[in-house]
Amino acid sequence: MRIQSLILIVLIVIFSSAASNHAAFLNPNDPLVNEIGNFAVNEYNKQGNKLKFEKVLNGVSEITSQGTNYRITLSATDGSTSKKYAAIVLDNPTQHVRKLTNFAPIKA
Repeated sequence: MRIQSLILIVLIVIFSSAASNHAAFLNPNDPLVNEIGNFAVNEYNKQGNKLKFEKVLNGVSEITSQGTNYRITLSATDGSTSKKYAAIVLDNPTQHVRKLTNFAPIKA
């Protein structure tokens, strides 16, 4: 139940951000967007997980005072099953900061 609540909050944030003037929809084929998705999976794997990034499905970006927040939905596999995940990555290239701030599976 806790994970489902977290996912609901993430989705609400994604869609409410998309509706604001500061958010932009992402192109899943953009190399930077895929780099952000791959980074999210690699950071999540540092917690003892073993996922393999597949692709970014969709997302939005929002420029903040701390950098750009990327809120993405991605697919990754655990070796046998492909699943969807929601991730939020803060990226600030001028300060050389890229940080995974949230990563959670999306229940079907």
